[in-house]
Amino acid sequence: MALAMAVTLLTSCGSSDDGPDRITGAKDSTEESGDASSAPPSKAADSDADAPEFDYPEDVTVEVENGPAGDATEDAVLRDHGYAVQSIRLGYAKQDPRLDVLERYLAGDALAGWRAGIDEFVADGRTVSGTVRYYDREVTSRKGDVASVEYCEDQTNSYAKIADSGKVLKTEPSPDDFIRHVSTMRKTADGIWQMVHESDEQGAAQCGTS
Repeated sequence: MALAMAVTLLTSCGSSDDGPDRITGAKDSTEESGDASSAPPSKAADSDADAPEFDYPEDVTVEVENGPAGDATEDAVLRDHGYAVQSIRLGYAKQDPRLDVLERYLAGDALAGWRAGIDEFVADGRTVSGTVRYYDREVTSRKGDVASVEYCEDQTNSYAKIADSGKVLKTEPSPDDFIRHVSTMRKTADGIWQMVHESDEQGAAQCGTS
């Protein structure tokens, strides 16, 4: 099921100067299925003692791939970028666009845009379910306290779910399940790299074979 950007379950919205160029999420369809099978909650896979914990529901899993880049600054960018995408997914899973961890790792247009996307999802009575995977994450440019991260998202096993009934809205896999993202990251005075802008391309060919 195609959910462009971030974890698996957001609805598409048009481009906006106030947020990601495209916000999509859990793929959904008009056909409802039973509850998703349980999966262990995901947590940040990082040895950093200060790494946040992401207490996802049992049926939500977030996989963030790619190890250290070998450069201390790029490693920090990718670490905090991983926390940012996990916090977005948590916001959808908990139907809460104002989580502390979301505000810690996102700011500016990205925070405003993702908050709007979560609010819209909540208004539709939906949350998320399933597994979303982020991979091929790479720092493609860096100048001072600003960096760009390009990465892929696989929403093949990610779905929207009706919050009240727990019914999962399943769809058939499609090329739109693979999304290519570009995140702009900016370092704060506290040393955190925050996602401040995001754009994406749904159905990206370069992400569909990984």
